[in-house]
Amino acid sequence: MFGAYQAGVWRALEGALQPDIVVGASIGSLNGWLIAGGCSGRELVQRWLTLKEAARHRWRIPRFLSEGMVDPCHVERWIRDIHEACRPRLDYGLVTTHLPSLRPHLFRGPHLSWKHLASSCAVPLFLNHHRLNGSYYSDGGLVEPLPVWAAVQMGATRIVAVDLLVDRPRLLRAITCAAAWYCGHRPGPFGAVEILRIAPARRLGTAWESICWSRENAERWIELGEKDALAAKHFVVKCFERVH
Repeated sequence: MFGAYQAGVWRALEGALQPDIVVGASIGSLNGWLIAGGCSGRELVQRWLTLKEAARHRWRIPRFLSEGMVDPCHVERWIRDIHEACRPRLDYGLVTTHLPSLRPHLFRGPHLSWKHLASSCAVPLFLNHHRLNGSYYSDGGLVEPLPVWAAVQMGATRIVAVDLLVDRPRLLRAITCAAAWYCGHRPGPFGAVEILRIAPARRLGTAWESICWSRENAERWIELGEKDALAAKHFVVKCFERVH
């Protein structure tokens, strides 16, 4: 649910930023799909303020490892709705994690299915995992939460990166480092690529708050994302003035 922060960032920057490429991992893949499809900051914020139905989690005991402890009914209906709302007008990519290799994998294009979006958000043990091209894929942020490498691979030379997990708990940081070591993922260095990072100064919330929506939290994170983006807006404008 930390994706509400990204909605606040987009509402602040949409008039100053005209991206050619949009790429996301985990919840960023959903926001990215909508942004690449022409969704305004106001509309994106409104979506995050009306998630009550999608966040009504029903817990279950999974039968298989590919299933999660959350009944997928409401979550997947929400993802399908996002997928059907638009088609990307910009070069769009999303990152997933291939299983069992744990290698981050970039999918790109306007014709990706809702299962691609769901796979990028498939938090292990909690949400359903889907087969894509015969293999299972998991949460795109499992190895590297901020997919700068994917944007560079897609041709980006100036990147505005919104980092939701800059202050990760030690256990989560250890897990991602171990996963990166296991799969041999070594992103960067990125040479002459300019990266402007927008991130909260402190942790957005608890692990429980990251999966359980409340309007109060959504409003707080949207406001914080907008505030942080406005503080960086001058640098964003200068960066893209040099491009255009």
